[in-house]
Amino acid sequence: MFKSIRWQRQCLFPSTCLAGLLFFLILSHDQEPVSFDHFQTSTSTSTSTHTKTTELSCYALPGANETVVVLRTGSTEIADKLPVHLSTTLSCYPNHLIFSDHDETFHGEPVIDALASVSPDILETHPDFELHRRLKRSGRSALEASELSGVDSEVVMMSGKIENPGWKLDKWKFLPMIHRTLQEYPDSKWYVFVEADSYIFWRSTLQYLNRLDHTKHYYSGSATLIGDDLFAHGGSGFFVSQAAMRTVVNYYTAHQKEIEDATAKHWAGDCVLGNVFKDAGINLTDSYPIFQGHYPGIVPYAKPSGRSKEGDRMRLWCYPSVSYHHVTPKVIEDLWNFEQQWFTSVQRVRDPSFLIST
Repeated sequence: MFKSIRWQRQCLFPSTCLAGLLFFLILSHDQEPVSFDHFQTSTSTSTSTHTKTTELSCYALPGANETVVVLRTGSTEIADKLPVHLSTTLSCYPNHLIFSDHDETFHGEPVIDALASVSPDILETHPDFELHRRLKRSGRSALEASELSGVDSEVVMMSGKIENPGWKLDKWKFLPMIHRTLQEYPDSKWYVFVEADSYIFWRSTLQYLNRLDHTKHYYSGSATLIGDDLFAHGGSGFFVSQAAMRTVVNYYTAHQKEIEDATAKHWAGDCVLGNVFKDAGINLTDSYPIFQGHYPGIVPYAKPSGRSKEGDRMRLWCYPSVSYHHVTPKVIEDLWNFEQQWFTSVQRVRDPSFLIST
């Protein structure tokens, strides 16, 4: 049995109830790759601030300093998908970590090898780790052109790249990533986990979390089933409270061997993670449709005829948006720019001096 948490089905937050406008915004752009050669970052450590971020209102939002954003990527996709975050989304997060399958510094940003704490015998002998062993020897120069992710097709978006060596490694990252994150930020109230092709509305995320109690056990995201296993879909983004992080990390350290055995037999790391939370006594809190597994252009706002869908869970227009998935770098850039412009417009309207001066 799992619980769910909902905002009321009305536009409580003007900055988030923009489904129709965002739908139009995204449809106006093709899902095409863009070049990021011009992007630069001024960050030298994962916990330091960007020199330009203190000027952004998104950096100082209520609750931002109490929240860690954890971005999970991989060596086969990092060159395509991470650069846009360095010049957009990461500028809003006072606390963030980037995990991959290879320890490196990417455009000045530290990237942590999430797999470093996996049991040595698995690292050295398991066939899933063949790419990891190559990366340890030669870095990303060891990658073959056919192993690079590029831009996902619609079919790949829905089913994953099961034969891609980076995809095989991805399922092993979840529990070690959770463990390392708590080590790096043991006192944060909230931990938000996203992928490189996910976008979260930062203000909406913080407003959502500020309504909840971090001392209670929250493991929450878009509820997904594989067989009878219920878990938070990793690509949609999910969040964990401080209390839940401590409980699940304690369980993981006490049962690492059996959890790794289960991971070896499974294909989805987010499902394994959900099972570990359940075994640790923490049930999933469903937060669909606020956390979305789609990109805005295919979110099922209505029937093909345009008429409303039946049932509260399918009437999405007046739910605030926190996350989207399978978004290209160009769309991430557009959404981030839109969000910053919205921040500015809301602040100007609420600023008494602005009202007086006009």
